Amino acid sequence: MGFLDWLFGRKRFLPPHTPPSPVGPRNPNIPTISESGTAPVRPPAGGQSQSGQHSLGSRYNPRILRPRRRRSSRPREIDAGKSEHLDRWPHDELDRPDPASLTLPAPRADWVPLGDQSALAALLGIQPTDLKYWLVGHHLDENYILREIPKKSGGTRLLMAPMPRLKALQRQLQQALVSRLPLSPSVHGFRRRHDVLTNAAVHVGKRVVVCMDIADFFPSFDLRRVCGYFRWLGYSRSVALSLASLTTADSFNARLAKGRGRTGLSSDWTERNEVENRCQSVNKIHRTSPLRYRGYRLPQGAPTSPGIANAIVWRMDKRLSALARRFGGDYTRYADDLTFSGFEKLAKHTRMFIKLVEKIVHTEGLAINRKKTRIMRSGRRQRVTGVVVNRQTNLARRDFDLLKAILHNCITKGPSTQNRSNHPNFREHLRGRVAHALHIGPERGAKLQQLFNQIDWSR
Repeated sequence: MGFLDWLFGRKRFLPPHTPPSPVGPRNPNIPTISESGTAPVRPPAGGQSQSGQHSLGSRYNPRILRPRRRRSSRPREIDAGKSEHLDRWPHDELDRPDPASLTLPAPRADWVPLGDQSALAALLGIQPTDLKYWLVGHHLDENYILREIPKKSGGTRLLMAPMPRLKALQRQLQQALVSRLPLSPSVHGFRRRHDVLTNAAVHVGKRVVVCMDIADFFPSFDLRRVCGYFRWLGYSRSVALSLASLTTADSFNARLAKGRGRTGLSSDWTERNEVENRCQSVNKIHRTSPLRYRGYRLPQGAPTSPGIANAIVWRMDKRLSALARRFGGDYTRYADDLTFSGFEKLAKHTRMFIKLVEKIVHTEGLAINRKKTRIMRSGRRQRVTGVVVNRQTNLARRDFDLLKAILHNCITKGPSTQNRSNHPNFREHLRGRVAHALHIGPERGAKLQQLFNQIDWSR
């Protein structure tokens, strides 16, 4: 099988599905991991349908195969990557890579098995009756607050911030379960001992750097996809659906940040409809795969959303990393920012490489925001996640000059004259910016640290 056949699945095959660990009560038709943790144990012949072995996140490609409805010998909710709410699922058998290279790592020793909802309630430190309260009705949606923050590039970003009680549950779930999900080595965002510097250090001194952005990253993962991922890991249907319900939300029932009344819901339906129209905005970049905010999706602002999103796109990271190695380059991802870098081969075939990346991302159920695609050659400044990577990791000259001017004015005129954004703790704000510059570029950061130490904060 050729490399392009591996990437885009031009040949029919039935991949041996390998979940990371036998967690909780398993269906005998679902394959499990052997005692060595490497080779999967196949179920008896005829026990599992082909539709139950579809991997999560694949998309139907109309150029390769027309959609066909496949009947399964068992209920749809048992199939990995699907839920009971699906009426039909695209035939994506030709959009899967070679399964031998996509086997999940061996299960971790500290993995927490969850047999039923009582075990999930014990994991969260609450009673089973309290867990049912959160899962029934719109109690979860009403515990989110909608906020809009401005973007640097223009426009606004919609945030759904959970309220304190729900945030405490999600943080407990993040620490006990989500943080232990298998991730690709290419992931540097929302991960321990990884940051923007580790993401940018991989691309230092390269001939060409390509930066791409995924449109509507968190809202792209709806409830059925999150539930299907936990079913794929081996959890029972009730536990997987409970986990998906705790980590997704519908913006229609969320409270507005400027709500009025006892419940916090806005009484001005014109204002509420304006927010809903922004929530339901269709992605205009790729009309072939529209992405909407409406419905139960990963909320941007919840503690569990980054970890779950990173885990679901594990296969996409493996495919993009293999594509980059094929062109003699490297690949990293920080949240929704995809970065590729390489030398002569990648610099010569950059346009073709970008089309291949867009096709892989599209088959994984996502879309590339083409307006944010940047190609940076070695003759110009190469910047990755705010870090200059031409010869070494360093702070951008413009950012250095701006921060240096602020510190100089604080020394000569006093800190109170420079707090134009009205930060409640301007001293710690400047300390954090200087520490970030010192972390990225030690030489320039040391100069800024000397200026910060000369400020008289009593003025």
